[in-house]
Formats: sequence, structure tokens, C-alpha cells
Amino acid sequence: MKVSKAIAAGIIGGLAMTVLAWLGRTAGIELNGEMMLGTMLGSAPGPGTWTMGLVMHLVLSALIALLYAVGFERLTHRAGAGAGLKLSILHIVIAGLFMAMIPALHPMIPEQMPAPGAFLLNMGPAIVTLFVVEHLMFGAIVGSVYGSVLHPTAPPAPVMRAG
Repeated sequence: MKVSKAIAAGIIGGLAMTVLAWLGRTAGIELNGEMMLGTMLGSAPGPGTWTMGLVMHLVLSALIALLYAVGFERLTHRAGAGAGLKLSILHIVIAGLFMAMIPALHPMIPEQMPAPGAFLLNMGPAIVTLFVVEHLMFGAIVGSVYGSVLHPTAPPAPVMRAG
């Protein structure tokens, strides 16, 4: 497994997700995962809290990309945008279900911030769509940046014929 390549891929993918969410906010789609992560530590919303959330997001992105790398090496035996997109479906399901557990982990939910719900369903269809698109993009980026796998599928052994 190419650990440093996977970590770099995750950070690039996480940064791309942050940029896409920022573009969404400029269009009125209020998805701010970095602020949600930063405020989990009990800090009030603000630039420092957002920055801490960004660091948390990039660390999580790097760790998740390591799981993608395991998938590329051991399951798909290939990487690339297509393989990353396929693995991102599992990522979307796990991350979406995890969002339902956020109220149990976040000290400001539901008193100061709304509970997002599974797949962010409580936040509206535009945010759910952005959530899915971000994760699909992450998978495609991680697969593309990771590059060729170290353990490609071995070709079948030649058939030995008597004679």
C-alpha cells in the first residue's frame, strides 16, 4: 500500500470537498462541515474554530483515504477515478449513517445547532445532494491521485499441455 500517496490523495480530496462546500455556501447552500467539526470541541463558531475543523477534516480525509487504499489494493486491484467512485458509495453510506449519531457526540446539538439527521436529511435536499456530490468527488480524486496499485490482479497461470 502506498501510504504517503494515500494520505496526500485524502488531503487533496478533503480540500476539494471544502472548496465545493464553500462554493455551495456562496450559492446559499449552508453546509459547513468544518464549522460542525470545530464546534464539536465546545468552541464558539468563529475563524479559529473553523480552522480547527478544517484540520480535523483533513486528518479524517487522510485516514479515510488510507481505507480507500486498502480497497484499491485488496478489493478492486486497481485505482483511478472509476474505482474511487465505486468505493465512495460505501463511504457515502457510512458517512451518511454516521451523521445521525452526531447529536450524541456534539455538545451544541440540538440546543445551539440543528441535528443534521442521517445523510443530512434534516437540512434539506440541496445539502443532501451536496453531501453526496462531495463524497463522490472525494472518491474520484483519491482514486486518481493514488495511481496504480501495488497488487494488481495476477494474470491466470498458463495452461500446461501434455505432449
